[in-house]
Amino acid sequence: MSEQVVWHHPFWVAFKGRTDACVEAESEEEARRVAAELGGCEVVSIKRIPYPATPRLRPFEHPKYGVIPAFCFRPQQCRGTSCPQRYSCTE
Repeated sequence: MSEQVVWHHPFWVAFKGRTDACVEAESEEEARRVAAELGGCEVVSIKRIPYPATPRLRPFEHPKYGVIPAFCFRPQQCRGTSCPQRYSCTE
């Protein structure tokens, strides 16, 4: 039986002393831990975002589908909610 892959969720992380960034993790607790390690700064806040955004500290790479592109272009606006746009932010 093959091992089941757990999808990672994107989180928008605000740091003290550095630029905000996206971290993909299984849970908010894991995202907070990873962000503190990779960001090298204190995590001020963390919120789910609908899609990955840039900059990304650790993109999740699915073994079959690869890395999900950074579709969220306004993570500060969308954090903690679903995407409010009725169309792509690139249009």
